[in-house]
Amino acid sequence: MIYDVIVVGGGASGMFAAGHSAEKGARVLLLERNARLGKKLGITGKGRCNLTNAGERDEFIENFGKNGRFLYRALTRFSNYDLIAFFNARGVSTKEERGGRVFPTSDDSESVVAALARYVRERGVSVRLNARAEKILIDAPTGAVAGVALESGESFRAGKVILATGGLSYPRTGSTGDGYAMAERLGHTIVPLRPALVPLETVEHFPKDLQGLSLENVRVTALRDDKKTMEEFGDMLFTHFGVSGPIILKLSGVVVECLERGERIQLSINLKPALDDTKLENRLIREFAGSGKKMLGTVMKNLLPKALVPAFLKTSGISEEKKCNQITGEERKKIARLLMDFRLTVRRARPIDEAIITRGGIDLSEIDPRTMESKKVKGLFLCGEIMDLDGTTGGYNLQEAFSTAYVAAEACVPHDN
Repeated sequence: MIYDVIVVGGGASGMFAAGHSAEKGARVLLLERNARLGKKLGITGKGRCNLTNAGERDEFIENFGKNGRFLYRALTRFSNYDLIAFFNARGVSTKEERGGRVFPTSDDSESVVAALARYVRERGVSVRLNARAEKILIDAPTGAVAGVALESGESFRAGKVILATGGLSYPRTGSTGDGYAMAERLGHTIVPLRPALVPLETVEHFPKDLQGLSLENVRVTALRDDKKTMEEFGDMLFTHFGVSGPIILKLSGVVVECLERGERIQLSINLKPALDDTKLENRLIREFAGSGKKMLGTVMKNLLPKALVPAFLKTSGISEEKKCNQITGEERKKIARLLMDFRLTVRRARPIDEAIITRGGIDLSEIDPRTMESKKVKGLFLCGEIMDLDGTTGGYNLQEAFSTAYVAAEACVPHDN
């Protein structure tokens, strides 16, 4: 059978592109290398699936950094409101949480996967599982897409192919970079692949003792040779290797770039961002004055999580057992400075297979943002993480996957279908 559209990759963007292409009347084949659709989608957001964000379009663009303008048309044509309506109409109600993050009310990513799989099935898409695509077939006379060949030797014909194979993150879910190789063989430039939204390893070893401790409402600044590069406010987490959590993941892209240039990177944690210098100084004076012969380690538990106190005071060089009425003015100022500038030195980022998404991918200058069609190969369309687009945490990346899939499906289906 000859298809109108072949979609390679059964993740979020692939399922949506296949379903929408079929909804417009195309004969569609969806190829997925795994034994089930939506394997990576099923583990996103720690199994809760942060579908999108409630922010405005400009906020989305800003959260994709220098490449964000590429998404202007896609986000205009299929917005976060459109996505929410799509899922609501298919029985997946949603809720908004802090930071505008939108989740299914069920807190279950499998409800999202099931809705997309049902959409694909109800629209009559032919689905082939355990089908690993090896290369895009090209019609020699025209240089246009002619179909897809599988690793097994089987091939399928179509005049349009949507490549939605994802990135390199979470390779156990099938994101092993196959799409990059296929695109590169067709002449596409691949911007170097690096981890994005990834935890960070630290030189200091004490985070291992704090594993599982979450710090809420702190401000973390990434310092490059003591100069501020980026800062984020929110929650972070200590791990057995260093640090993670929402604000660390947001900072990680900048940190990775600096590390690649051989620059020294430190994270400055303001543990009391709600207090200015004067208010913090007065708070310490009150705490120490009212504590008399109590040990410093005991009183610091009024200011910090209990587990953090030993590491904090060891860094300060002041004994936990020192009596509060023996703390000098200079020591008090040292504690105040450390509360507002508690530093960790970054050794490296965790491996790319632990990253939430991949930074880098197919060069955007080789893709038409109006259609998501390749400028190198007629009939080849790209969507999702395979492109050089990576946003911060908060639902932005899944919205990008759905919006670019929508545009690709709209463009590759003949208007007379």
